[in-house]
Amino acid sequence: MLYTNEFITFEHENEHDLEHTLAHKKDFSIPKIYNANGNLAKRWYVYFSFRDPKTGRLKRMKNIYGAANSHKNKEDRLALLTRYRRRVLKLLQEGYNPYIDNTDFIKIDLLKKVKFQLL
Repeated sequence: MLYTNEFITFEHENEHDLEHTLAHKKDFSIPKIYNANGNLAKRWYVYFSFRDPKTGRLKRMKNIYGAANSHKNKEDRLALLTRYRRRVLKLLQEGYNPYIDNTDFIKIDLLKKVKFQLL
């Protein structure tokens, strides 16, 4: 029978061991929207980080502006940037990698769209 002290010590040892044996680090961060605290005079954009294969660290990618800054009110900018954010997240989850040639990835995506349109 385990006493309380032994039980707590046993749990602590397991927790510490499992803490350092994570299966896999994420390859990218969740895309975020920079809105300049609502200031329409500044540029708004979507940004994310991706794991650099050389260093193994997350590296910030280029900002995605699109046509968001041509809109003159907050709702339109935020709506457009939200769509960009969702599209980038979907691409990243499907396996897009900014460090490699993605022509095969684009071809597969185009084939899916054509098949969907034919159905």
